[in-house]
Amino acid sequence: MKDRHLSLNQTQRVRLEAALQELQSVAPAAVSAAAVTVADTIPVNQEDNILKGHGTSDQDGEVVATLCGVVERVNKLVYVRTLRARYKPEVGDIIVGRVIEIAPKRWRLEINFSQDAVLMLSSMNLPDGIQRRRTAVDELNMRSIFEENDVICAEVRGFQHDGSLHLQARSEKYGKVHASLDDIICATVPLYYYQYVPFNASNLAFCYL
Repeated sequence: MKDRHLSLNQTQRVRLEAALQELQSVAPAAVSAAAVTVADTIPVNQEDNILKGHGTSDQDGEVVATLCGVVERVNKLVYVRTLRARYKPEVGDIIVGRVIEIAPKRWRLEINFSQDAVLMLSSMNLPDGIQRRRTAVDELNMRSIFEENDVICAEVRGFQHDGSLHLQARSEKYGKVHASLDDIICATVPLYYYQYVPFNASNLAFCYL
C-alpha cells in the first residue's frame, strides 16, 4: 500500500485508529489481503475499464480507498464494504429476528437493519392451520403465538413506500425458533461476517441478529 499524507483532526484520528484495530481483528478471518484503510491504494493490476464504486476514488491514476473496510469485486466493479455497514435485506432473504413489540395486527422485530421489520398477522399461518380471514379473536390471541423476546424465522416479503420491511411466515419451516432460551445464543455481528448459505431451519441454535 502506498503511504499518503492525511490532514486529520482529533476525532478523525481516533476513528481511524479504532478502524485499524478492528481491521487487525478481522485479519485472521482470511480477509487481511483485502482490508484497506483511508488513502490505501487498491491494486487492480492495471486492468482497463475498472468501475470505481462506493468507498473508492481516483487519485493520480490509482484507485484509492476513501473508507476503512474490506475490498469487494463484482466483475469490473470495485468497492469498499465498510466496517460499520448494516445488513441490507433483499426480497426472499430468510432472516432471524427478535420480537420487540406487539402492535395491532402485527409484530415488530429487530433484525439488525436500519428499521425494524414487521410481520403482519395476515402474513403467517394460524396455529389451527386453517386458511381463513383473521378475526378480532385472533388479534386478541397474538401474544399466545409470539410474545416479546421470542426469536422468529421468516422470509422478507418486500418493502413499503415508507421503507418499512415486511415479512411473511406462511410456510411450516418459518415461525418461532423452538428451543429453550438457554439453548439460543443471539448476537449482533459485523456485516463482513455475513454469508449467504442454504437455508436449514434445523440449524438455528446460533442466531445472527
